[in-house]
Amino acid sequence: MRYPHWQFFESVDDELHSLSRSIEFDNANYSTFSVFLARLYLSVCSEIDVVAKLLCARIAPAKSPKNICDYRSLIVTKYRNFAELHTEVPSHELDFQPWLSWKSGTTPDWWTAYNEVKHERGKYYAKANLGNVLESTAGLLVMLVYFHQPELYSKNSPIQADFKIMRIERRYAGALTWGFSYSLPDFANSHGGPPPTVRSPTIV
Repeated sequence: MRYPHWQFFESVDDELHSLSRSIEFDNANYSTFSVFLARLYLSVCSEIDVVAKLLCARIAPAKSPKNICDYRSLIVTKYRNFAELHTEVPSHELDFQPWLSWKSGTTPDWWTAYNEVKHERGKYYAKANLGNVLESTAGLLVMLVYFHQPELYSKNSPIQADFKIMRIERRYAGALTWGFSYSLPDFANSHGGPPPTVRSPTIV
């Protein structure tokens, strides 16, 4: 498997697409929890841990980050716009900034909840809910597009971001499908132009 982390996300996106037929993706349902959501939550956050370490290894090969605070220090120092990137669920008019708390030097609530569910599931089982699953999945997508920036910037990109449920904010996602015109904050685009300024998206 050439791009296992990207393919993992594709699988998660498929599962969310199926789930959206049973649970409406709406703020009113964010507290919904279940065994299925717990499994998905733990799996997604574990994958974030893996991809974050890989991204940090690319940024600072000599360092050995151990936890989410170490990842934050390396990633936001290298990529100043990382924490501000939005993800969207356009079919349900939802918008997330999963890493925004990194701007203030704090850990996202959904990551703290993940550790609570992981280590004390009997006590914190209700935190394995739809809201935290969507936030963490959004967090994984942001981590992946930064980690796979070299592939996404290449002409005839070998990976595509044509997902059923989730995308990064629209002005980047439209070009993602074609790779050669792809751009992200913190990187020049494939034609050598400057990265665009991060702003809040308008969902249509």
